[in-house]
Amino acid sequence: MDFREILNEKRNKNEIYLGQNEEGHLIINADLQPSIVITGETGAGKSILLDQILLELMSTHTSLEMGFILIDTSGVELNHYQNTNYTLTSVLNDKDKAIVVLSRVLKEIERRKKLLYDAKVMTVSEYNKISSVKLPLLVVAIDDNKSLLNSEDIEHLLSGIISGLSGIGVLFILVTGNVHTPFFETDLNTLASVLISFDFAAPEDSSRANLYGADKLKIGEFMVRQNDEHKIYQNYEFDDAIIQEMVER
Repeated sequence: MDFREILNEKRNKNEIYLGQNEEGHLIINADLQPSIVITGETGAGKSILLDQILLELMSTHTSLEMGFILIDTSGVELNHYQNTNYTLTSVLNDKDKAIVVLSRVLKEIERRKKLLYDAKVMTVSEYNKISSVKLPLLVVAIDDNKSLLNSEDIEHLLSGIISGLSGIGVLFILVTGNVHTPFFETDLNTLASVLISFDFAAPEDSSRANLYGADKLKIGEFMVRQNDEHKIYQNYEFDDAIIQEMVER
């Protein structure tokens, strides 16, 4: 299916279509599944999948309803969002700046939890129904190509962020090619609501093949783990031109 067709689908504002198989579409709900980790080798399609997520959310939210915090260690993958009304900061390419901003994200998570507690509600959607000051969806996306995850400071911050997102209106997305770093020996990958792998492991590499089922993958496919189940999906047909079309709207 062409990705443009997906953008025209009528759906819940926080539903994200990520791919399809013979059973139908893979649909992620940012309210119920607020953390997505995408792994795989260079050129497998990780950054395209991140673009699809951001573009779908832009198609269903105004800039008053949602804001982006984007970290891109390559300095090129996410720059097309630099001048949109959705970005709350410049696209961050530097580890030290990323640490500062992620620390603020962690404080915002705690602030939101307190607001919900004081209002005696469980979710941001409930809070927004009774409050005159609405809490927008906050999307924190990291496209890491330079071992950002090898930093203990970053790993500590990500642990705090990814483990505290239920119901607070924050969606965290991590894209990384570093599938062998210590990051994946911690519980961060199991804490993620959804784990997506484009990792084309050799069949003899049994540790990775068993974890991701990657020996079964073909070009354009990815493995998804959610709710302790693993399934394979096909990516949508995607044209880079659609990024510019959406950004210029």
